[in-house]
Amino acid sequence: MKLSIIVPVYKVRRHLQRCIESILQQTYTDYELILVDDGSPDNCGAICDRYAQECDKVKVIHKKNGGLSSARNAGIAAAKGEYITFVDGDDTIASGTYYYNMRILQSNPDIDILEYPIIIGYESPQSKILSFTPEKVSGNENIFTDWIKRKGYEHCFACNKIYKADLFLFIRYPEGETFEDTLITPTLFESSYNVYYSDGGFYYYYSHPESISNTITFRSKYFIYRNFATLYNKVADEYKMHSEAQNILFRCVDNLTDLFRCSDGPKEEYKKAGELLKNGKIGLKELYNMDLPLKSKIKYTTLALFGATVHSRIYAALHKKLC
Repeated sequence: MKLSIIVPVYKVRRHLQRCIESILQQTYTDYELILVDDGSPDNCGAICDRYAQECDKVKVIHKKNGGLSSARNAGIAAAKGEYITFVDGDDTIASGTYYYNMRILQSNPDIDILEYPIIIGYESPQSKILSFTPEKVSGNENIFTDWIKRKGYEHCFACNKIYKADLFLFIRYPEGETFEDTLITPTLFESSYNVYYSDGGFYYYYSHPESISNTITFRSKYFIYRNFATLYNKVADEYKMHSEAQNILFRCVDNLTDLFRCSDGPKEEYKKAGELLKNGKIGLKELYNMDLPLKSKIKYTTLALFGATVHSRIYAALHKKLC
């Protein structure tokens, strides 16, 4: 049961060796490590080549820079394993993670996705542990609705999951975008017949100033907003999960608020962004009956009264100093 571990590599020279070593030190040995040098301008490519020379499990792909999705797709195309997992070039894996979780997959070959614990913002004061009680969920619709109820959209990471390679026969990450996980992860869960939540292992997700998640631009916020809007409409229209859809809507509006705060976006895109929410109004009575902190209810009052676009414009005007 070979595991293909795909590591996109771009401008992570200071962290790359730590990442690779955490993988090579895993006690599970039936794997291939695919390092995708996405045209990194530092010496990451040379580091990758050195490891490939020293270890026959390591394969290197050198390609023109195309972004994180492009690098992941190149790794998927080259993967030979029955299972696929992703590790960002500046993150690490806890010892024994793959051994523990691949044993679960060996005993349960019908599992399409296995998700295991992750520490978000590892080694930072704001670090957060996301762990799971062992559980198997079956059936396409059950898996997706369960994922929504678990607020899976709050941890849409491509990492901390092991996927059956067949899931990627017709699915690829959208190239030229950021925060693509918020679009593809729900699609992968919706396409699965069996998902397992594991209590073993850890993915260490580091946070540093130059990472994508810490860089707010109009372009990046537009993509994450659009993906949350798409998810909101799917949950509300197709799955009739209106209370859960409201929570997604709030996340969506938070990102729309950030979108309007960004000063580098073309003004004509603001209207387009606002139109992405087909049903962006929530009644005051409905809002105040929800289990939300009073601070949040006050924050979203303009949303309930006027809709997402007006709410975001007002909120942006009040926070111009943050631009």
